[in-house]
Amino acid sequence: MEISYLIYSLTYFLFTFRFCSCDKNNPNIDRLQLSVESPRLEKRNFSPSNFNGEVEITDNVYERLVYFSKASAMTGCITRGNLLTGKTLDTGCPRHIQFCHDTEVNPTLSDTWIASVFLAEKGELGTGYVAIDHEKKVVICAFRSSTTREDWISDFEITPTKYKPSCYKEYKKLIKKGVIKECTDCFIHYGFSKFTKTLGKKFLRMIENILNEYPEYKIVVTGHSLGAALASITGIELKLRGFEPLVLTYATPRLFNLPMRKWVDELFETEHQHDLNMQNKEITFDRGYYRVIHNGDYIAKLPPFYYPAGLEIFIEKLSIPHLKGDIRYIGQVEAGFSKPDLGTNNIRGKVEEWLHTEQHRTYFINLAGCKGF
Repeated sequence: MEISYLIYSLTYFLFTFRFCSCDKNNPNIDRLQLSVESPRLEKRNFSPSNFNGEVEITDNVYERLVYFSKASAMTGCITRGNLLTGKTLDTGCPRHIQFCHDTEVNPTLSDTWIASVFLAEKGELGTGYVAIDHEKKVVICAFRSSTTREDWISDFEITPTKYKPSCYKEYKKLIKKGVIKECTDCFIHYGFSKFTKTLGKKFLRMIENILNEYPEYKIVVTGHSLGAALASITGIELKLRGFEPLVLTYATPRLFNLPMRKWVDELFETEHQHDLNMQNKEITFDRGYYRVIHNGDYIAKLPPFYYPAGLEIFIEKLSIPHLKGDIRYIGQVEAGFSKPDLGTNNIRGKVEEWLHTEQHRTYFINLAGCKGF
């Protein structure tokens, strides 16, 4: 195994272990007293090949980006048992969360029901919730970022494993009918794939039941970091089941090998979706696979030798607040592996500066913990 692979893998582990979803009130997390030099950040090059200013970030698109960032942050409330199934947001969510109790922040909070809260047990992966907004006619599925020891172990299990969807029979039927191509030589991040083998089947049956009950409702799957990876996998499963989800993720780690990345883009019709965005001169947010990536967030460049799928929306500004003018539509990015420049003397300074952890936590709001939104 190459030395660079080990270095970036260790970086990824340290990063997710300490900073993905930490907050000072979590007794399971100790602050790492390490010191390293802050590396030079590899920034996005806004060249004509990967950025087109013709695609406007409209008020509606910006509001939805912020809205689903907060929906992702709500998963942090599950850790403390503060999200209650069968309640509306204003009765089943902590009082200090404005998103659940202030109609100026969230006008449809009293029409949004928490349909289910699912908590991963030992040996399982995938904690989150499903909510139904009857005013907007949308089903929201959100996954939590790395919080438990099991989550962190899954983050670090980066060995590629052969991809096999949870709904394997449906997958084979679609191939036989010629609706989709077979995912040949497809491999996926092993740790993330455990979701389909543990909670995935039960969870997806529940989602199917809700969508069949409300066939006119849209489905949005979202999450941050580990939650973004699980949202990506869930979006694939829903596509194979005949639904048209909008997968909108924040700080998505890389989880596909190159053949699978190409297959996922074909499944979500990513190129066609990009053409629609260009034609309409704004982002079409009714379906597709979108990744919101922050300037300076290294987790989106890791693990090594995996590739991103979908269309990228880029936050150019380092610190919050992130306003509409700070957002850029990138579209499809090059498939090549881009890694952070660690510099030559990288055993000094502060680990937070080295790993740009603040950028990983801040996507329109600070996503760490059940607070501040």
